[in-house]
Amino acid sequence: ATAAERALAQQWVLFANATLATALFVPSSREREFPRLMTVLDRLLEGGKPLAGQHWGVADCAVQAYLAYLPIFFPQIELSPWPNVQATIAATQARPAYRTVMGLA
Repeated sequence: ATAAERALAQQWVLFANATLATALFVPSSREREFPRLMTVLDRLLEGGKPLAGQHWGVADCAVQAYLAYLPIFFPQIELSPWPNVQATIAATQARPAYRTVMGLA
């Protein structure tokens, strides 16, 4: 947990809450920004690697929380162009903590 690692994690949290959230929940941004963001995220999520550091952490939690909303709030969005995003959503939904919070456990 160096200052650089903390800064990177904070950048991902800011990305999730400002950029990704806007791309999901603002219709005009969803049309414009969503495909671009998903393409970049799909590349970064390849192989199930964490977004920052060597282990799953706050950056992953922040981004994956929004990604997990996709099938719930936007089932009409076709995610097949982004298989790594799909795999990340499935892995998030399988996490015991997610299942408990969502009342699925």
